[in-house]
Amino acid sequence: MDREKDTQKNLEPERDNESDARPQTELIESEEASRQPSAKLKFRPSEALLSQYDIIEKIADGGMGVVYLGRDRKLGRYVAIKRLHVSGLTSNSLRLRFFREAKAVATLRHTNIVHVYAFSEDSDGPYIVMEYVPGPPDVSESKSPTPPFDLADRVHRDGPLHLHDAIDLVLKVGNAVEYAHSCGVIHRDLKPSNVLIDENGEPKIVDFGLARQLGVSEARLTATGDKMISLGYGAPEQESDASETDERTDVYGLGALMYFSLTGQNPRYFRQDAIPDSLRMPIVKALETDRTKRWSSVKEFSAALVLVKLPSNFQMPTIKSTWRCKWCDTVNPIAIRFCGKCGWDGGEFCSECGAESRVGVQFCGSCGADSRQYEQAATLRDSLLRYVATKQYDQVLRQPEQLTGFHPVGPNGLKFVEELQAIHTRAREAIARLRQLRELIKQDMSGEDYKRAKLHIDEYDTLSDDGMFRGDGDALPRLALERSMKRARTAIEQRDWDYAGEMANAILAVESDNRHAKHLITLLKYHRWRIRVRTVAIALIVLFFVYVFSAAPAYRAMGRPDSGSYHVFFRFARLLHDATIMRRPMEGYAKLWGVDDLYAGGELQDSGTSGP
Repeated sequence: MDREKDTQKNLEPERDNESDARPQTELIESEEASRQPSAKLKFRPSEALLSQYDIIEKIADGGMGVVYLGRDRKLGRYVAIKRLHVSGLTSNSLRLRFFREAKAVATLRHTNIVHVYAFSEDSDGPYIVMEYVPGPPDVSESKSPTPPFDLADRVHRDGPLHLHDAIDLVLKVGNAVEYAHSCGVIHRDLKPSNVLIDENGEPKIVDFGLARQLGVSEARLTATGDKMISLGYGAPEQESDASETDERTDVYGLGALMYFSLTGQNPRYFRQDAIPDSLRMPIVKALETDRTKRWSSVKEFSAALVLVKLPSNFQMPTIKSTWRCKWCDTVNPIAIRFCGKCGWDGGEFCSECGAESRVGVQFCGSCGADSRQYEQAATLRDSLLRYVATKQYDQVLRQPEQLTGFHPVGPNGLKFVEELQAIHTRAREAIARLRQLRELIKQDMSGEDYKRAKLHIDEYDTLSDDGMFRGDGDALPRLALERSMKRARTAIEQRDWDYAGEMANAILAVESDNRHAKHLITLLKYHRWRIRVRTVAIALIVLFFVYVFSAAPAYRAMGRPDSGSYHVFFRFARLLHDATIMRRPMEGYAKLWGVDDLYAGGELQDSGTSGP
């Protein structure tokens, strides 16, 4: 059966019956014949291409390219060789798009995405050598390899898929698309003919001709307002402006694939009543015209599909004869709409989809959410939050992390599940941190690191109200003073006066009337006074000896004056010579300078000797 022909703009709708038979291709009878360019092929393979691959037949013809079945001469495996249409060789944008397809797929390695083996160019233009995906054996028992078989072929041959089969298939395709998104590639052309079914029944995504790489400008390939869309399967934003697409474009394509798998119809003719009730909300949201209302990612859409597969304990709502007002607690007959006491109309809104409902109705008529389960989940969440607010983390862990039998049907239900898990995680982390802080505070106290201990005690008090370290926290200032005093005394013993002063001042800054610190300050002042006195005394002694022993060299330098200022200035030195035991040293020193008559009878005489 022929693969539907795509064009870059308005494409034909998905085929609706089996009458669209594929045109039969003519086979080259033997391997030898395949080595020669066949007259029945619309291109003449280059020698380089023929040296590596046998070209067997044409297997697909689309809007941008032609696909041939080939066989690798060295490895013996079948390959698919995609070439650009002859008409596209003159179009720079088509050539660039063809190059981009090869580059995009070459970066992807996923079991549900066709693999690219090689990319090259010859005289007939560029070509891509990729994995050949043979269909299931029952497609053609007489032909080897089995012809390609896509999702459209399967639905047209066997009818729409069963619900769980359709979910399984779309989940596998979605997993591959999510992987492509993580690699920065958006497919933008998800449709039944681009999902091949291999011989094991596994889906493989092909044809990345319209793919877009995130973060790469499309200015050369897609002008603003340019349309690239397969009608019914392409997202509306592709029809208005293909340059403004993102991951949500592929969410739309996956929703369209799910609709086709379940109904066999093109989503262009979408009817909600054709979808099973359990899948209505996920598919309708995926196919929203406004992309801001769609699932924000493939992961979210896949999660919604998984929830549909989960076993459900939903029950038909029981018939009640009364209803209870949630405002005044009055029991009213079901036949009346308004509360007889307060006038409340009994109206409520679905916690999942926001649809209007009435009190006492268990299941939402729009999305199927169980209002009782959602109310129980909300009550549990609020209870856990109260425990967290009062720091009763052990009480949180005594409550279930997830309600038994709670089956969310959409993102708001999933949010309940995530919130419950997050609260439990927060409680576990708080308990672990409290245990760690107890050890740290003990280490800080034993090591007298009271500043760090205060930080840890403050953090402990924000996480717990048990007051375990309240006494230690109150004692920290006193302990810090005692530590500073001990350090100051040790510094004095070691004659580290500066550090002792720092400790004493630190104590007085906290406790200005501390008598021990004041006594330390007094000791430090006395010590500093002694140092100053000793310094002055030493300076005076040095000056004294300089004065005394400068008399001889000055006498010689001034030419042995017999009167004048010299004798006035050094009068004290003469008195010191005459009245103390300094006579002999001073005379010996004068003799060294050749002025041995300096102290003789008060008159200066030249001895005739020269100085040193």
